Order: sequence, then structure tokens, then C-alpha cells
Amino acid sequence: MRRLNLGSMAMVALAALALCIGLSVTATESPELKTNLTMVDELKSPGLEAEISGIFPHPDRDDLYFALANQKPPYRQGQKPMLAEQYRGNLLTVDRDGKIVDAVKLADDDFGGMAMAEGHLFVALTDAAEILKVAPATGDVVARFPLSSPAGGLAYDADRGALLAQLYVGHPHLAVVDPKDGTVLETLWSDESAMGLAKVDGDWLCTWASGWEPGSFSELRVLDQATGKVRARVNLDVVHSSLAPTRTAEGEGFMSLVTVDSVSGETAIRKYSYVGTAL
Repeated sequence: MRRLNLGSMAMVALAALALCIGLSVTATESPELKTNLTMVDELKSPGLEAEISGIFPHPDRDDLYFALANQKPPYRQGQKPMLAEQYRGNLLTVDRDGKIVDAVKLADDDFGGMAMAEGHLFVALTDAAEILKVAPATGDVVARFPLSSPAGGLAYDADRGALLAQLYVGHPHLAVVDPKDGTVLETLWSDESAMGLAKVDGDWLCTWASGWEPGSFSELRVLDQATGKVRARVNLDVVHSSLAPTRTAEGEGFMSLVTVDSVSGETAIRKYSYVGTAL
């Protein structure tokens, strides 16, 4: 998931720590992982990296996707807003050309990730530190699940029958959450600079970023499903944040929100095919 809007001092500290962690892990990159993923498509985005959070493919139409628009985008110095204020705090339906075709108000809040399970969308709120259970056809909130801290990445693991929520305020960890009532079933290890989460072709995938300033870098990671710890990683060409599982012509894959211009904050949606590693 993308950065949380936690205040400038906290973000500076987080970016510095992320850079230190990033420098320590790049030596253990798994270059063979590059053969498991191939970029197959790129869609336009309606907003900057400060404006857009979780993304998810539309359940019925391949030419549409969902995106969450933050209520208070944390713009960096010199960035010019792209998304109209009327869309802030909304669940957006977007076409492949970046045109907003529908918008539903969800909350006066910023967002983390988004997942779909059992016919509902699940949306992480950052200020409120909770997960919303949403009817996708109407945008109605049917349940609210409190969390111990704001969540970034959010994913659904059908094998576990549970949501995975990336919590990284205070004690960084993955919370395994029952999608029926919000009960936290267990907690696993996590890196506090992790971004998006998705389960694709049997693998738990996670994006990681060193920061958002020019020169920042990003990784795709495969997580151990028993512990949450990193099993494999590969460097990515630009910062990748939100993740969502999707289908491609080649089989299973994922879509990711990527920052294609770190100065302006311009983003795009990239689609990748992916072959699981069975790690």
C-alpha cells in the first residue's frame, strides 16, 4: 500500500529507516524471480501517488478497475493536484484511459489497501484505523472492523479464508483477520516499509519501497506464508505500491500502482503476469 499520512516528522523518520533497511537487503536479491513476472499492460491513472491508494480489478469488466481517492492527499513540495476535490474520500470506478466513470463516497479519510472476498470489498482506513466491509454495487458500508493501527496493504487469502492487513505503526506486523466479524486470528512478522499485498498463483506477494523522493527504489517480495518473513525479492524499475490479484491473457497475475515520475507524482497502473514459486 502507499504511504500513510502520519505527519512530516514521522514520514522523514520512516523514509530514513526504510533507506537503511533497503541498503541492507539489496545484496540478497533473488534475480531468478525476474523470470516469474512479465509486464503485459499499462493503464492510465486518474491521480497522483498522493491522491490514489488501493486499487482492485472490476469483478465484471476487464476494462475497468476500482481506486481509492484519499481525503487529504499528502502532496510533496512542488506537486500540482490532478484529481478534482469532489472525488476525495471516494471509491472510484476508472476505465483503462484513466477516466472516472463512477464515484461513491466512502469516508472522510485516507485509505490503505483494498481487497475483495465473499462478494464484498474490504477497504482499509488510515486515520480511523479500521477495515470497511463494502457492498461493491452500491458502496454501502455493511460492517466496520477496528484495527490496532492503520493498515497499508490489504489482501485476501482464499486458502486461509482470511484477510491479511499490513500494520506498521508501533509494532509492524501482518494481521490475519476473519472477514466475517473482523477477529484477528493471528499475527505474523512484517517489514514496516512494506506496501501492497496480494496472493497470486499460490504466492504471497508484497511490494516494498525505500521512499517517495527522486532516487527511491522498490522491490517485489515473496513472503513465507507461515511466518510473513521474506523468502525472495527482486528489484523493480520504479516505485510500486498498491497490489491486487488479477487475470491476464497469460494466466494469473497482478496489477500495481506505480509512480512513473517521482517529481510530479504521476502514476500508472501496470499489469503483470506471474508464475508462482511455490515458496
